[in-house]
Amino acid sequence: MSRRSAGALTEVKAAGNAYHHGDLRRALLDAAEVLLLESGLEAFSLRECARRAGVSHGAPAHHFGDVRGLLTAFATVGFERLAQRMHEGAEAAGADATQRLLAVGQAYVGFALDHPAHFRLMFRRDRLDPQDAALQQAGAAAAQALAWALSAALRARGTAEDAMPDRCLLAWSAVHGLATLALDADLRALGVEGGTAQQAAAATTRMLERLLLALLSPDPGPGRSRV
Repeated sequence: MSRRSAGALTEVKAAGNAYHHGDLRRALLDAAEVLLLESGLEAFSLRECARRAGVSHGAPAHHFGDVRGLLTAFATVGFERLAQRMHEGAEAAGADATQRLLAVGQAYVGFALDHPAHFRLMFRRDRLDPQDAALQQAGAAAAQALAWALSAALRARGTAEDAMPDRCLLAWSAVHGLATLALDADLRALGVEGGTAQQAAAATTRMLERLLLALLSPDPGPGRSRV
């Protein structure tokens, strides 16, 4: 068992005890994290989740409805944590808007490395309920955290806030792609020595510093290239 799984399992046991005081939701969500880390999404089941949480096999269905409902709730927590992580990163970066934007990108990748079970599930619309109101709200809040940081950096540079959908998509694609590579690929093939979280964080900083040149430059307008 990995250190991350062992730590999550300890939390599950504590949550399982807390269930007797009414905290069934936490017990099941913590158990879901352990299962997803150990066995992946394809092997996930409500019955095993209940067993790990130390509750009856019918408890997850009673609380979440079905597997999709439980996974949707788990993904919602992930988006909430991601948004909080990005806000905290921005606040810690100080008053400089460009540094705050850089910190938001670093926080995104850092979240993926620290919470891989959440991160890998959050964008699996085929396994979630995309119409779930809480999921939609949490996902929008995470997207807004990035958009707000980008908008503030543009204003600080005196750059018109045009082409914002394209700018946001570029920023999101970059950090999400790097986070996915950091989790699932061998970054040494791209010149990043080793695969530690610290090295991935350093690579994130270098990439984002280059990306900022494109994100914060004036839009050349339709049919015109920046190159």
